[in-house]
Parts: sequence; C-alpha cells; structure tokens
Amino acid sequence: MEKEKISVIVSVYNTEKYVKKCIDSILNQTYSNLELVLIDDKSTDKSLEILREYKNNPKVILIENQENKGLSYSRNIGLKKSHGDYIGYIDSDDYIEPDYYEKLMDAIQKEKADIAVCDMKLYYEKNKTFQISRGNNLDTKIGFIHNGLAASACNKLFKRKIMEKYPFAEGKVNEDIAVVIPALVEAKKIVYVPDVYYYYVQRENSIQNSHFSEKRFDIFAGVDSTLERIKKAKDFEAYKDAIVYNQIIVLLLYVFPKIKNRKERKRYLKKYNELSAKYNIRQNSFFWEFLDSTNTKSKIYYKLLFKLECNGHYFLANQLISFLNFFQKYLKKKIIPKITNKMLVREVIKNQRRRPSKYKISVVVPNYNYARFLKQRLYSILKQKIKIYEILILDDCSTDTSRYEINSLVSLLENYINIRKIYNAKNSGSAFKQWEKGFEMACGDYVWIAEADDYCDSKMLKNLVKPLNTYSDIVISYCDTAFINAEGKMTLPTIKNEIDFMNTKHWNQDFVNDGKEEYKNYAFLNCTIANVSSTLIKKDYYHDFFELSGQFKQAGDWLFYVNIMQKGKIAYSNKTLNYYRVHGNNVSSITKKDEHLKELEKIYKYFEEHYGLNSFQKKQIKKRISFLKNVWHLK
Repeated sequence: MEKEKISVIVSVYNTEKYVKKCIDSILNQTYSNLELVLIDDKSTDKSLEILREYKNNPKVILIENQENKGLSYSRNIGLKKSHGDYIGYIDSDDYIEPDYYEKLMDAIQKEKADIAVCDMKLYYEKNKTFQISRGNNLDTKIGFIHNGLAASACNKLFKRKIMEKYPFAEGKVNEDIAVVIPALVEAKKIVYVPDVYYYYVQRENSIQNSHFSEKRFDIFAGVDSTLERIKKAKDFEAYKDAIVYNQIIVLLLYVFPKIKNRKERKRYLKKYNELSAKYNIRQNSFFWEFLDSTNTKSKIYYKLLFKLECNGHYFLANQLISFLNFFQKYLKKKIIPKITNKMLVREVIKNQRRRPSKYKISVVVPNYNYARFLKQRLYSILKQKIKIYEILILDDCSTDTSRYEINSLVSLLENYINIRKIYNAKNSGSAFKQWEKGFEMACGDYVWIAEADDYCDSKMLKNLVKPLNTYSDIVISYCDTAFINAEGKMTLPTIKNEIDFMNTKHWNQDFVNDGKEEYKNYAFLNCTIANVSSTLIKKDYYHDFFELSGQFKQAGDWLFYVNIMQKGKIAYSNKTLNYYRVHGNNVSSITKKDEHLKELEKIYKYFEEHYGLNSFQKKQIKKRISFLKNVWHLK
C-alpha cells in the first residue's frame, strides 16, 4: 500500500544564501512519497537561478510568479498546484531534519489525527546559537491555541481538506493566524510530536526581525478574520481570549518596549489603543493568568501599563516603557557577572563577617566536568546574606580541568572559610551517591546541595532560612526556579506553570505546609521541586532514601523529596531566586521517553504501597499517564 503523499510548499523571495539548504533538507527526507512545490516570488537576487537547478527533479514543481505577489499569494497558488493528501509549509530560509516529515506522518497515522505539531529550534545567525521554542500544555485543543507557536504554519503538517477551506490573506504580514488557528479549531484531533524540531533561522533583516512598522498592525485584521472563521465553535469565548492574548496582548507586552524612538512609539501606542479597544484586553483571562505567574515588581509594571494604555494615557504609557528600557539597560545587573579572584575574596570576607544564623548551613557542591562554571557558582554561594558554615566540593572524577580549578579556588579561599575538596578515585555514576556523600560529610544543621553548574540570587538562603526561625520541624525549604542557558541568559523566568499540572495556583504565594498534606494534594502527581539547587534539606540519615532513588535514572529526585516530606513540614518561597542551567550535557537534558514512563509508573506504585492513593489521586495519575503515552507515542 502506497504511503499518503505530502506536499511541501516553499515560497521564495531573495533568500539565495539559504534556499539551497532549505530545499536539500526537504528533498533528502526519509519519507519517500513527497513532492516539493517551489514558488519564486519574482526574486531580484540569484534565488530563481538556484531553484531552476531543481526543476528536472521529479519531486519538484517550480512556479515562477511574473510579479512580486507576496507570501500569501504564493502559498495559495502553491496549494492549488500541489497534489498531496497532507500539506506542509517551510520558509525558504529555514530547514528541517531528515526524518521530520516521517515522524510527523507516523504520529498522524497512529493517532488518526488531522494535524501534527512540533517544537522549533531558533537559530540565531549573528551569534551562531540555538534556542528551543516549545509549546506548553498541549493536552487540549485550547492548549494548542494558547501558546506562542499556535499561529505558525511551518511547525505543522495538515490534512489537505482543512487547508483548502482557509486561503491566506494576500498583502498582509502575520498572515498565518487566520489560516492555522481555524484549522486547529476545526481539526478533530491534533497530535503533538516531541523531540522533533523545525529549524527557524533568525536573520537580522527578515520581516519578523525588522524595524516595527505600520504593517505589524495587520495582526488586528488577522485576529478579526480568525474570530469570524471560528465564531460557531463550541468553545469560542475561550479560543477568543487565547487568540487575543497571544496575538494582540503579547504585542504590547514584548514588542512595543523594543521600539527605540519615543515619538514613534507614542504614535503606535495611540493606534494600538484604538484597534484593541473592542477586545477589552484588561479583562482577558489569560492576561490575568500571566500576571499571576510574574513577580511582584513585574505585576505592578504590567498592570500600570495596561491601565494607562487602555485609558488612553499614551504619554504616560510611553514614559513607563522608556523607564523600563532604561532600567534594563543601565540599572539591572546581568544574572551572572564576570567573576575575578578579587571578587571571590571580597565576598568570602564579607560572608564570614556576618553574624552566625540560628542554623549552620553546609554547602555541598557536586561537580562533574563543570570547570567553566565553578568560579561563578562559588561566587553565588559566598554572596549569600546568610553566613556559610562550610563548603564541600565533591568532584566525581571529572575529565576536564575541574580539579585544577578546584585546587586553585580552595587555595584562594581556605584561609577565610572552612572549604574542603573531596575527590573520587572512580566515577560513581550516580548523582545520589554524591548527594549522600555530601550529607554524610556535612556538619551543619541543614544541607544545601548547590550543583556546580547552577547559580542563585544573593538573597536565596535568607529567604529559605526565614521560615526555619518560626517552624522547627521544616525538613525542606525551597524557592521558585528560573532556567538559564550556558551563557547565563534567562530562558524561562519561572517554573511555576511547568510544575502546576492541575492548575491549582498553589505556588503563586509563599507557604509552609505539612509534608504529608503537600504529598497528598500536590507532590503525588509530579515532581514539584524543579531543581535540588533551590532547596535546603534538614541534615539527617537518608541512606535508604538515597539507595532507593539511585535505582531511577530520571525521576529519582522526586521520590527522594516525597520521602523526606513525610518527616516534617515543607516551606516554599514564591520568589525566583534559583537559576537552573540547561546546557545540553547535564543529566536532566538527556531523557528516554519509554524508560521515563516506566519509572513514573513504578514511583506511583511505590506511593500507593507506602503512602496510599485516594480516588482523586488515581484519577489524576491515570490522566497524566494517558497524556504522556499520547504525546510520546507509547503503548
């Protein structure tokens, strides 16, 4: 039986530098029944010459526009000339992995879906770096519509009959929205395909990255057209709120602050007010959900910005944005400054002059091949507002220059603070063995496992220790976590939305809770502590817990935390004070979906046997397992 045909439509205009890589990535797909429709939109560079090199390829259909018609016209004509059962769109400066369409089609066929959706890898041409842009909460249709990738046609594969209903709006930018979102709404089933990426090249001179202009306001026409097309949908009001938030509100939140010219920005703010008035953006449910997830200062700023803008006070709104830009450029410090030995000595002297706190804090720094981050990590430890009792650096037989760096740092600091280095003769192969060694050797009342590649705010320990002064039986105190990349740039400002699977808003405020109740209501379902570096754990003998958690490669930390919770109270600070570094070679970046699911099921069984599961918990667990099987394509 012949596979269903996929037609890939690529509109080309002046992308001679990129288009060959784009075309080759499509023609070299492992999915065999595929045709490529190339439309040259009257390019003025050598793009057409490159396209003509492929015109004799039996998989290629070449269309040459006689005048420049725009992306929407080209996509519409490409669809008419195509023959595929399924339609994909690729921008001519982007590219895809060899098995991109095979994986998307496999998912569609297994799940009997109308549309397959994947994530993007943004490639920044200027600095040669990648950043992953992911969809969130993709377990419901509203989840597919309420995320930043919803309106893109490029990271999706569509059933043809859906796309034929919705032509692209010609002569407009942001033209995808009124096509893609109605298609998502109409689809009987949408499947999310993890670990598949569309490579989106970020060019400085591309339309999306160019200077703000009046054309950006085309998005309002796009939203109006989208809402008109889906007005009979069952959940129209929820879809409307999600679309308005992601396409219009986000424009004010993130795009307007990038406009440098104050006079221009004020004019655009006035036009924005006129065009957005009918959407009642201050009452948008997703806007308030966004506010709930931000810190106090950001919440004040955004509420004030929206109040000023919606009430027509453009001058004041403009001034507020200018102040924000000034603050971010000149006043707000980088997350991680460049660290010198002089800075380390200065901070260790200041730290050790602090008055001892009620509890002694032992800092354990597990390290394996993180030489380049060690100085930064120690600086963030020494800069704490709480006096550090001792620092233990555990190296698990690193193969980089870690030990040279550790030796130098210990020699630099040992005259000021109790700092020790502990070297393994053989790699332990387990983070939990290193954690356990740290607990055994620590002499403090509480242990802070500060992973060598992470970083933190100088007020983290102060916030974690604060509830200990009121409650003597706290076994875990932790805070909110942000994600940073290898260069120390923030990629995710809070982990709250990622851990709150049941949308309880539990982590939107500080709390001290009985550990058993915390397990019963929240931690039974998923690991609610994102990163061990964000935690203070009461010193105790945890050998059995470490041994049990060591049997798991991916979810053992969750089991470790839940077991400790049973021994006392758990405290939480809703401030984002810990920075978890995700850089590709840390343990949690490497996962196998089938093994991960088996581990989760094993942990749920352990919970039921040791702590019990009620009917509500079992229902939530069943829902989560079903969702993971679906998105991971597992039996």
